[in-house]
Amino acid sequence: MELKRLFDERVSFVYGPSGAGKTVLVSRAAFELAKEGLRVVWVSFNEGKESLHNTWTSFGWDPRQISVFDYPYVPQYKETLFNQVIDLAYREKADVFVVDGVEAIVFDRATADAFVKMGIRTIVGIEARYNPMADIADVIVRLSARYTSHATIRRVEIRKARGVGITTPVYYMAILPSGPVLLTDEQTPTLEERRIPPPGLLANIIREVPLGTQIALYGPYQRISAAVVDAPNSIAYVHRPYQWTYFKKAKPKLVSIYEHRRLEHYAEKLLSRYVITLDAELVPRAYRRFRSQNAVWVDIYTAPPNPSEYDYVLYVDGRRIKIEHSPEPVETPELPLQ
Repeated sequence: MELKRLFDERVSFVYGPSGAGKTVLVSRAAFELAKEGLRVVWVSFNEGKESLHNTWTSFGWDPRQISVFDYPYVPQYKETLFNQVIDLAYREKADVFVVDGVEAIVFDRATADAFVKMGIRTIVGIEARYNPMADIADVIVRLSARYTSHATIRRVEIRKARGVGITTPVYYMAILPSGPVLLTDEQTPTLEERRIPPPGLLANIIREVPLGTQIALYGPYQRISAAVVDAPNSIAYVHRPYQWTYFKKAKPKLVSIYEHRRLEHYAEKLLSRYVITLDAELVPRAYRRFRSQNAVWVDIYTAPPNPSEYDYVLYVDGRRIKIEHSPEPVETPELPLQ
């Protein structure tokens, strides 16, 4: 999703608890707008200028593209703060005006109305909880976070988007070294379906499959299943050092099994046509929803998987490859192994 399109030329309110990713999400949009030549002014009541600059620099963003002003939040002087912030917006000739901690200046319907009618092209307010600004905002985005033992799952919900066509209202945010990436668990079919041969020996019994296809192999020995799908232009996720030797053509990558339970794992750009995962029974089903449609995915099990979760299910042992489930009949459902 293009954040610039969501926020530009609108009044937006972004809210959610601490750690949910509000500042990072809005920062991405702010830098996209700054690259368009717009004057971005950022007022913060929550985070210091140095801290913001450190965060932006860590993502490779140039802090000089955004003018930052940090104010102390003094509840007794809300009206004074409001006037100071409004004057700042005009003095700095802001095209894009972001206020992190907007509750410091917007505390009722009247101040909310005055704030959003400043005549500035783009206004974004950030707060931990619902605020009167939301009542008149064009765009409302709510963020939440669920913490597991191994990752933070950040959910981005677009609750209101006046004047913007939103086909997917819920996204999940992964934070990579290059910045935040929004993922969706809704798979949108492409207008032109690209088909490629499946990896390794599977091409001898399945002619072609669409990109995004998910294939499961199971059998008593993962080493044999791995050899069956071993192919160039493949990445193979292995979880034990000795599994590295299972592949001669694919590029093995040793990771913890818990890596598959992080959204960042699915946000990384895929440079391979095939993605192979050993010990697939340890990867929670829910995370497979975030897999890219630009690759063919192969999961290797030792026990039979659920056929309803895959396009193809094949049994592999030392003697044969047998198709047990497929979306359509195949000419050769079984292939002997030499």
